[in-house]
Amino acid sequence: MPERRKSQRRSISYYLRIIDAGTDQMIGHLADITLQGLKMDSQKPLPVNQKYRLRINTTSDVADKDFIEFDAFSRWCELDPLQTGLFEIGFEILKIDPHDAGIIQHIVDKYSSRGNNFNF
Repeated sequence: MPERRKSQRRSISYYLRIIDAGTDQMIGHLADITLQGLKMDSQKPLPVNQKYRLRINTTSDVADKDFIEFDAFSRWCELDPLQTGLFEIGFEILKIDPHDAGIIQHIVDKYSSRGNNFNF
């Protein structure tokens, strides 16, 4: 499949849980993120081509509130090639509040692995 990503995602060296805001269930952990999309690691596969309302719980060192929420669309789901039993799931961010986008940028700036740029 040809690459369509406009910016490289940055691997996040910080353990952030991703919650399905519709069900209030944890569905995975953040692996990398940009303002356009994210990759999540999960123990369960998720259906692709589905809209989700996602929540990322934050801490006071990166945000002035406990969590951010945004609309996202699942684009792909694959078995993790390195970790048995895990799935990698890619999301496109559809709609996010500008303040929450600023929090994402702060997370990237503070916790991204500078040498680990990914272009998934």
